[in-house]
Amino acid sequence: MSKFSRRRLLKVAALAGGTIGLAACATSQPATPAPTEPPAQPAQPAEPAAPTAPAPTEAPAAPPSKYNESPMLAERVKAGELPPVDERLPENPQVVKPLVNPGVYGGTLRQGIVGTSVTWGGGLYTFQWENLVQWKPDFSDVEPSLAERIDVSPDAREYTFHIRKGIKWSDGVPYTADDVLFYINDVMYNTELSPGGPGADWLPNDQKEGFRAEKVDDFTFKLIFPKPYGTLLYQLATWGGRFFAYYPKHYLQQFHKTYNDKVDELVAAEGRESWMQLFFAKGPDTWGNPDRFMDVPEYPSLGPWVVTQPLGSGTTAKFVRNPYYWKVDDQGNQLPYADEVVITAYQDPETRALAMLNGDLDFIKDPGENNRELYFDAMNEGKPIKIISRKSDGGNTMSIHFNMGSKNPVLREIYQNKDFRIGMSHAINRQEIIEVVFKGQGKPAQVAPLEDSPLYVERLANQYLEYDVAKANEYLDKVLPNKDANGMRLGPDGKPLTLIWTLLDQNYTGGDARAWLQAAELCVGYFKAVGVDVKMDVVSDQVLGERRNTNDIDMFTFHGAEGGAGITAILDPRWHIPGEYWGMFSWGWSPYLTGAEITDAIKANFVEPPPGMKEIRDMFSKVTQQPTFEGQVAEMKKLLEVSADQFWCIGISRPGMAYQPMHKRLNGLPEGAVDGWLPGTHKIMRPEQWWIEA
Repeated sequence: MSKFSRRRLLKVAALAGGTIGLAACATSQPATPAPTEPPAQPAQPAEPAAPTAPAPTEAPAAPPSKYNESPMLAERVKAGELPPVDERLPENPQVVKPLVNPGVYGGTLRQGIVGTSVTWGGGLYTFQWENLVQWKPDFSDVEPSLAERIDVSPDAREYTFHIRKGIKWSDGVPYTADDVLFYINDVMYNTELSPGGPGADWLPNDQKEGFRAEKVDDFTFKLIFPKPYGTLLYQLATWGGRFFAYYPKHYLQQFHKTYNDKVDELVAAEGRESWMQLFFAKGPDTWGNPDRFMDVPEYPSLGPWVVTQPLGSGTTAKFVRNPYYWKVDDQGNQLPYADEVVITAYQDPETRALAMLNGDLDFIKDPGENNRELYFDAMNEGKPIKIISRKSDGGNTMSIHFNMGSKNPVLREIYQNKDFRIGMSHAINRQEIIEVVFKGQGKPAQVAPLEDSPLYVERLANQYLEYDVAKANEYLDKVLPNKDANGMRLGPDGKPLTLIWTLLDQNYTGGDARAWLQAAELCVGYFKAVGVDVKMDVVSDQVLGERRNTNDIDMFTFHGAEGGAGITAILDPRWHIPGEYWGMFSWGWSPYLTGAEITDAIKANFVEPPPGMKEIRDMFSKVTQQPTFEGQVAEMKKLLEVSADQFWCIGISRPGMAYQPMHKRLNGLPEGAVDGWLPGTHKIMRPEQWWIEA
């Protein structure tokens, strides 16, 4: 991947008053054409031979199709179940050039997950990461996707999106600007569905007042912001962009009071308490919940495959190709290549790994560091798997957070003292963790952008890394000088001090929780050696959520990803500004920093932040408002210097080269693709162009 210091992720300055667009069916990687360049046309099959002496009453031969389709769909067209492929595709389909080699139609992609969530086990990235814009495969830039062109005003306040004319939902109904306006006006801004006001990942709090959306025509809409918003298109390529493809108006309006004056009859028939509850049950809530696409077969989708058999209480879910999928390859073949996807759920990673080694699966997400040697040994032994490398977008393998907003005043005093965090950092033997847990991959580092990122700050990445017990004691003695007879430190109140370290169990699907647990076990010993008693408390994701609500998480570990490659620290600044959802070092302050209503319950469990925290968040707002890439980088580096000063949380190591095992029969996955939440995990490898070798 080219260095972001040499290439701009999105050249917003060049877009001032201009557009970005995608050639209709170019034979090379989709790129922005010159404004006067006509769109290339898809490759066409040879003209069929003229019929021989047709009878006078015979209907004229149908014109040849511009596109090809899978035999599965061709049979349905022949049977009269579907319109021809040309009528199912938009006027200008998005072109996906195969990333390795051209594919063939047919076959079943077998994907394995751990747990009971198809969405978070990996389905989100296979079936539902379809946004207005998307990352290029090398993560160097964004490009149009659902939108074929975007016009940006010089001050980056007004964005005009031109949807590809003729895109259809999986039920054949056109996707138009009305779907977008329905989501914004009738869901996000509906006071009954969203009583707390509009909220979305792509809409910053400081942009809500004065924001509006306008329909220009059926396939064009505008997003108009009160302030410059130079990073919008980056956000729309990430998870935050999902909203614009999740709310089919023609389907959801039947459950909406504004559009159905008999909705109360449906409420009663469904046994719901209100039309809002019914709407949430039938649609993706107000936060763009992707579960509906995995659980409800009749829910219209824009993804390459649609569910026909939800997982439910079983262990298998099935998805079949979407006949209206709006992408083609560079030879005019409608995607996807694979006819169907079967998801199999396993109770634990070990069982799934065994299935992978036995050849029962084609693809899994998150194989895990603990299994690295297992998979490589199996491949060398001739098992039916192959392995490609991937590049993590993360700045660190894991992060340790001390909640400076703890409702326990003793812990709050300790955690807010930077000397405590420095001492705990020096107590960690990172090299041992790298060797034991991460199989020798990576190097010691704090949570910070990578060296080849334009946001790299050397001090932030490399401070307080030295494993030095004497230095750790020196800093800790400044905060916790008193010890008991066993050498364990006492709190400021003179009582024995024990820290409860909340950790997610190994079934958590949002990161390598098994590696975190193994590293935490080593850290407990390191901390004991400097007199700090720490006990691990391993919980499920559900329990973690419950404790969040009452601010009962005082010490926590999460990954350190999404802040490493390119400008990802701008897109996800959770480790560098207080108040972010997964920035657990400041969770106890978050309601006061994010504009939440301060209720009695909030006052009882959360605490006001010390002076200066709101100003740090305001610094980040200034980053996002810059209309140019250069301005965004300059302002973010100022903020990262502040992050270095504060030393919010502790990192362990840079991620090493990631690996991806797959069955030998699976093709289309390139070497070295970026891996991470912001690029869409495996979506950046375009699952729609993966193919199965017979």
